[in-house]
Amino acid sequence: PNPEPRNILPDCIIPALAACFAIYYLTTITEVPWISQASAVIVSALLLLSIIAFIIRSVSRIRRGQETLRFSTTGENLLGDPVTIARRIVLLALTITYVWIIDSWGFTVTTFCFIFLGILLLSSLSNWKKAFLVSFSCSFIGYIVFIYFFKTRFPAGPLEIWLKTNLL
Repeated sequence: PNPEPRNILPDCIIPALAACFAIYYLTTITEVPWISQASAVIVSALLLLSIIAFIIRSVSRIRRGQETLRFSTTGENLLGDPVTIARRIVLLALTITYVWIIDSWGFTVTTFCFIFLGILLLSSLSNWKKAFLVSFSCSFIGYIVFIYFFKTRFPAGPLEIWLKTNLL
């Protein structure tokens, strides 16, 4: 017997909000330096490409009967199972914490912690080595590209201050 198609309506919330963010982002960058405009266009284009890929995949799965888009009369079907709801709440808390502590911890360390904990939350503790590698790579590349090359004024924490005074 075929399993019940999974309702992906809750999964559409983030892509819809991301599209709104990309549009807002692109419409508010007209008065900033060209490098910021270029970054905004690249980030928005990648975001919109990800959304298009999500839509194509979802339409394909809906046509095959694996997924469905429907409003439900019960909150559980709309919001997901309790484990998914808990993960979403923790991810929201991680995001709020990221914004709250980035000024004191700095861009690089805060980004590393956010990505590392986010990957562990959404996958499992057994993936900690991969999560560490991805988080380290993202924060290192972010530091090199944005802080070292572009001289972007991201919040400087202890690591950025140490790197600036001792190595660079």
